[in-house]
Amino acid sequence: MTAITVKQEANVKSQQGENFSAVHAGPMAQLDSFQLEHPRMKRTITGKLFVRDLLKLSGMQFSMNKLPAGRGAPFLHQHKANEEAYIFVKGKGQMQVDGEIIDVEEGSIVRIATPGKRCIRNNSSDDLYFICVQAKEGSLGDDTFGDGIALEDPVNWPA
Repeated sequence: MTAITVKQEANVKSQQGENFSAVHAGPMAQLDSFQLEHPRMKRTITGKLFVRDLLKLSGMQFSMNKLPAGRGAPFLHQHKANEEAYIFVKGKGQMQVDGEIIDVEEGSIVRIATPGKRCIRNNSSDDLYFICVQAKEGSLGDDTFGDGIALEDPVNWPA
């Protein structure tokens, strides 16, 4: 398997601890300030922030995205191992999966299996904001309640 390197310019605030990493990317409306060199399109695109490396994620990848009015991805794509979930936080647009059109808006969530042929567009007059989460298909073990462990430690918030 050949690793594809994505060059991303991201001036973000971050915090690190023994068991956490946090990134403060700023308001979604300012996603235009992030640029990356798309390895397949061979050009620089704005409005997309991949956070896997910033957060030191080891079991998923996700990106924060701003798709300007009237724009869309210029190609269909699939994934070899990762399913995707698109979480729409503002605006309206459409996704195409295997030729089927899905209207999306704030509060819509679309999950796409690895073989699904997908594309996205913003066919509205406002910007479309979404978060895309990728994780290896079939890798989730117990759900939140089965995996979580309740602790007796007290919670201490600063006054």
